[in-house]
Amino acid sequence: MNGENMALKKIELNFLGQIFVLNVPEEQHDDLREAARLLDLRVSEMKERMQTIRVERAVNMVALNLSFELLQEKHKNSSIEQVLQNQIQQLSSSLETISTRSTNQQTAYEIQ
Repeated sequence: MNGENMALKKIELNFLGQIFVLNVPEEQHDDLREAARLLDLRVSEMKERMQTIRVERAVNMVALNLSFELLQEKHKNSSIEQVLQNQIQQLSSSLETISTRSTNQQTAYEIQ
């Protein structure tokens, strides 16, 4: 189902000591709630690690960490995609070889 067909519905999220009201497809509500909960948790942990009460500093560090993790996942996915493409190419080549052999054998039987 594409995003255009999904009905938007309001969701109220409470994180980082604030309430955010968003209009998003209802199918995304649970994931957004979980994302807000995780963000709240990570900011709290960062504040504790940095021994600061300044939410902005903790949010900045969490944002940097999340961006770094996202970039690592993109690199990993790119590597996996390349491996899969190579395997598909090998399988395709093998199937072509088998098909050619089968066709050649059939031709040889027909000639006799």
